[in-house]
Amino acid sequence: MKKETGRKKRKYGLFGFLAMGLAVAVLTGLLVKVCNYLLVDDASSYTRLTMHELYETADQGENVDTLFLGSSHCFRAYDPGLFEELTGESAFNLGSSSQNYDTSYYLLREAGRYWDLKTVYLDMHYKFLFIDKKDRDLVQANIISDYMRLSLNKAEFLLTTSEAKDYTNRMLPFRRNWQQLGDLSYLRGVWEKKQTESYRNYEPVAVEQEYYAGKGFVWSDAEFDAEAVTWWDNFTDIPEDMDSDVTYTLDYIGRIVEFCKEEGIRLVFVTAPSLDRYLEEIGPYDMAHQYVQELADSYCVPYLDFNLCRDEYLSLGPENYIDVDHLNGSGAEKVTELLAELHGPLEERGQELIDEYFTAWYDKE
Repeated sequence: MKKETGRKKRKYGLFGFLAMGLAVAVLTGLLVKVCNYLLVDDASSYTRLTMHELYETADQGENVDTLFLGSSHCFRAYDPGLFEELTGESAFNLGSSSQNYDTSYYLLREAGRYWDLKTVYLDMHYKFLFIDKKDRDLVQANIISDYMRLSLNKAEFLLTTSEAKDYTNRMLPFRRNWQQLGDLSYLRGVWEKKQTESYRNYEPVAVEQEYYAGKGFVWSDAEFDAEAVTWWDNFTDIPEDMDSDVTYTLDYIGRIVEFCKEEGIRLVFVTAPSLDRYLEEIGPYDMAHQYVQELADSYCVPYLDFNLCRDEYLSLGPENYIDVDHLNGSGAEKVTELLAELHGPLEERGQELIDEYFTAWYDKE
């Protein structure tokens, strides 16, 4: 009898301990949510809208055939809505500001959890290719992981792309703005923004002359005034940029290639165009192009570098850019129209088609 009473006490004691632990976990989770709500000002965030639309599309049972991955050069260059109209295939742009290839890899895996992808276009802008691991900006990873749903993919993304000293900031978004806790005007401002219907309903964000146009794409009406630029000499030359340890970057590009092979996804390397004057100032651009071309060849992946596109197929001027290397809406229309034209035939004609539309080196003389 005493033994049975002892077992019951231990059983109830264990149950009480577990219940207390669960209660602490729930309260901690609620406290983190409250802190994130008050301290994280994401009312103008494009990635918040992009990630919400990713999951909303998936929850509605809609598939995506073609995916675009890359930095801001990507989400400003390839318009998935226009691409769909021209090809008849569903598309989505998962580009994000300063996106590195580790982030691209985990975004690809996240998209692969929900969509049966057929083609992935991976933007290969050289600025994010030639970068040391130690020089990576974790903000580019945070703006994605903050809006990922809980999963093993998210956990791996958080744990493997940052060091232990960064875990707090990676996993607790409010920690990055902890110093604002005593600033009542800041807290009031964030609260008011998040109480609006537009924020709660994930309505498109508009910032000056640009706005979120849907499916990850950002349209801009701004036009670049190249004549007003007096600081061309301030840009880093390509040979200097290439003097970096790219081991970490190449590892994740290799993982992207392998994932696509395993899933039967066609992978295409692309590079969104930059202003000719800019390429001339930072040149020789051929060094960067040749590096990516050799990388593409090693993986047997086609490479479309829109900086080398023949003028009769793609003609861009300052009026098609918002700055030296980001397209505006009119520039994105031209590039997307050309890519849609190449999308189907590329699989059949391969390098023959590339040679027809693109030169082998940068030559705008």
